[in-house]
Amino acid sequence: MLDSEDTPIDQLPLNTGVHLLAHNGDGLVALEKPFGALSHPNESGDNRRSLLVADYDFDEECYYWTDGAGVSRRAWLINRLDSPTSGVILLGLNLEISQAIKKEFATHRVAKIYYALVRGTPKTPAGAWVDNLKKDVRRGNRLVKQGQVVPAKARYQTVKSPIGGFPITLIKLLPVTGRTHQLRVQCKTHGLPIVGDRTYGSFSFNKEVAMRTEKKRMMLHSGETVVNYNFKGKVRKFTATSELPEDFQSVLDYRPGFNRKQSKQTRSPLLAGRRFKS
Repeated sequence: MLDSEDTPIDQLPLNTGVHLLAHNGDGLVALEKPFGALSHPNESGDNRRSLLVADYDFDEECYYWTDGAGVSRRAWLINRLDSPTSGVILLGLNLEISQAIKKEFATHRVAKIYYALVRGTPKTPAGAWVDNLKKDVRRGNRLVKQGQVVPAKARYQTVKSPIGGFPITLIKLLPVTGRTHQLRVQCKTHGLPIVGDRTYGSFSFNKEVAMRTEKKRMMLHSGETVVNYNFKGKVRKFTATSELPEDFQSVLDYRPGFNRKQSKQTRSPLLAGRRFKS
């Protein structure tokens, strides 16, 4: 078996529904993760729902496989998205670029924009949330439930609220920190649970939305990621954008007594342009 450090972009074994958004010569790759897909397999050999149809090394945090020519390939997972969240996710085609971008994430120097459909309306059109979240910690072999308090910061901005439909709002979220489930918890904390969130959302409201629209996903989407970084003595900028899923517009468009469902081929006005500037 032959080994290759740098994996060609066309050798990535993308799973069903996963699309290439952007890549550069350093080996940095942005993929579009569909709702329900796993950032990585949870168990060895179980890659039916993961980004790549490949095995995963949990210690190295990378996918690995052998291509048709018998060459051993690897791709490093740089960041993660919850399974119910769709949108931009980053991979590295070599270890060096992966480590460089992970450092940018660790020091909160990566700009990320998310979009969420939430129940209710923010008290002000734009603002910032600063909360203390509890997280589980491991002390030796013992797992301590909510044994640590960590700060969580995010900015938000109202994009659109429907008139005559569900009492919901499309908001833009810009996390400053990157805590587990941060945006989902902060939305709930501030009285704006994300539509379709089975853990932190409203069960009865989620059920009503799903029944009336047949949309059963969590309405949280990673719309844009921008990384400014230094690599091999040069300053780089990498930008990847992912269009707002049509399911979002279907829920926004719902009106009692009217069939406002869009066909899969129809693109809403919100999807025009890839930056979603409001």
